[in-house]
Amino acid sequence: MIDPVALPRRSPLRRKLQAAGAGWRKLDDIAVADTVDEGTAGGIVIADLTPFPRLGFKGRGTVPAMQARGIAIEATANRAFRQPDGGLCLVLAPGEVILLSNLNGDGERLAQLEANWRIEDEERTYPLSRRDSHAWLAVAGEALPEMFAKLCAIDLRRDKFADLAIAQTSIAKMSAILTRADMGTTPVFHLLVDSAAALYFCDCLLDAADEFGGRIVGLKALQKLAGG
Repeated sequence: MIDPVALPRRSPLRRKLQAAGAGWRKLDDIAVADTVDEGTAGGIVIADLTPFPRLGFKGRGTVPAMQARGIAIEATANRAFRQPDGGLCLVLAPGEVILLSNLNGDGERLAQLEANWRIEDEERTYPLSRRDSHAWLAVAGEALPEMFAKLCAIDLRRDKFADLAIAQTSIAKMSAILTRADMGTTPVFHLLVDSAAALYFCDCLLDAADEFGGRIVGLKALQKLAGG
């Protein structure tokens, strides 16, 4: 049995997940909640992906530098691009991106991108570690637009906020990056928020999702939606 406290890194939601009876698995130097409350079906589900790898790049040459490294990307702000390995590239601006790992937590490619960057190459881009600055939550369920209407001023219905759209906005009075990346027919939103406020933000999501059967789940429940 994995003890998340015994590992060098911990998610800011570790205590909450542990209190909910999470079953853990090791991912490099941190534990991921694999199972939580898996007995209930339906409703909105919230999964903590904070332990997963993510990496940012910023600078005027970011898009060409990413393209040269095989990242699927275009210079379209507020748009996400699915990667061949199942990860996501979020284009926040023509000169800023965030790369998210796939749902297996494969971080080797991101680690190589960071390790192989050299200032001497003068590509006008530089890496930014987003693993500590941003917590990462995934929220899935048919009633997401109705739920987020309580927390956010943006209309997130499918015909207004399409798959792979990004909103950099205020959610529950906090700055957040919201990315839609549906899994099959199921709406899925990925949320990046300030790590220091992750617990508050998660509680706000759970409160808003309560009438829709909202609950925290483990990674396996999310992978099941993706067919993993």
